[in-house]
Amino acid sequence: MSVILVTGSSTGIGQETALHLARAGHEVYASVRNPDSATELHEKIASESLPVTVIRLDLVDPASIDSAVTQVLQSSGRLDALVANAGIGAGSSVEETPMETVREIFETNYFGNVSLLRAVAPAMRTQRGGTIVMVGSLAGRYAAGCHGHYSASKWAMEGLCESLAQEMAEFGARVSIIEPGCVMTPMWTKVEPSAAPPLYPVNVQRLTRFFETGLGQPAMPAEVAEAIEAVITGEKPPFRVPVGKDATEVIAGRERAGGEAWIDMLCTPGDDAFADAWTAVVGVDYFRD
Repeated sequence: MSVILVTGSSTGIGQETALHLARAGHEVYASVRNPDSATELHEKIASESLPVTVIRLDLVDPASIDSAVTQVLQSSGRLDALVANAGIGAGSSVEETPMETVREIFETNYFGNVSLLRAVAPAMRTQRGGTIVMVGSLAGRYAAGCHGHYSASKWAMEGLCESLAQEMAEFGARVSIIEPGCVMTPMWTKVEPSAAPPLYPVNVQRLTRFFETGLGQPAMPAEVAEAIEAVITGEKPPFRVPVGKDATEVIAGRERAGGEAWIDMLCTPGDDAFADAWTAVVGVDYFRD
């Protein structure tokens, strides 16, 4: 039985992961920004009498991060695993996204998670062991047009975790990144199209079509939770773990193509020519019926 902190647990992947790990017998601390509003999470915990403690943690509030980690350590005496799931998605093209939005994305997805990792690392160094699971995204390996700022925040975490994995290995702790593609979560119901015509209509059309295809064959939160559990309980888990059909196909296609050929393909002009180029590299046509 492990003591596990899961961030971003109010809905979606975080909630499913917290519940899944508790059902497997682990002692779980499920963090949310506002525990009083996490009604669904509280109800599910109570209905199954699961070993889950709901705590407050806001990634843009360093004091709440330190308080949450301290609460876990004082209550349970150790922290065996962190599942860093909390994050936000926003933005459009590089030109059109307000700098305020760019900073908001990075404050949560990058700087907030850095604060969290800094709070957790001392305990794992002292224990000489533990597992850090960063919930990244396919967007950390495939930066689509008009999705750049979110992708950049995920690419930043990929680079950070490569370095962190080396640092934590010195003390017997492990780091892995989960890379889901499109996952069927409540997040998609919050997406509102821009009222103004886009400045980059071709890229918006391609991004929209990619999401439509991905959501036609999505991963479910339970699949991501199972992948996370496998990393935590496995003897030698991989560093990167794609989850979902789209993530597996796209990442494999990029690796086969290589960096220059991948970018050349993504910049192909013309709808049919682009779809043909994508299909030749990835092996599946995402852009035509």
